[in-house]
Amino acid sequence: MERVRTWMSSPAISALHTTMLPDARQLMQAHHIRRLPVVDTDGRLVGIVTEGDVNRVSDSQATDVREYNLYHRVRDLPIREIMSRPVFSVEVDTPILVVAQLMLEHRIGGIPVTENGRVVGIITESDLFRLIVKRQLDQAWQSVQG
Repeated sequence: MERVRTWMSSPAISALHTTMLPDARQLMQAHHIRRLPVVDTDGRLVGIVTEGDVNRVSDSQATDVREYNLYHRVRDLPIREIMSRPVFSVEVDTPILVVAQLMLEHRIGGIPVTENGRVVGIITESDLFRLIVKRQLDQAWQSVQG
């Protein structure tokens, strides 16, 4: 049975809960990712921020200057204020089918992967798609040879 550790994207790109929104946006853009696990100062998973979360509170991808309350601007917003929590996570030895079921049931595109409470990777729809394609190619190759 396939396990998460084989197909997850690793190492995980994550951000501290105190990271400001523009820095989180820049981190996601630099790494070409759409979701960012959020950790506390001990490295424990406390939430997740998606590209959609960031875009929802920001006027533009170039500037984060919209006011989010009377006293602050979005550029001063720590991501702990917009992150989703609680966040689903799975362990590295979780079966792939369990992850796929979680994604389908909760309509989410990626789940942080933890080991001993620390974020070590992320498993996404793209990772599951890679698995499906590899299996199909392997089957096609076997039928050609067989």
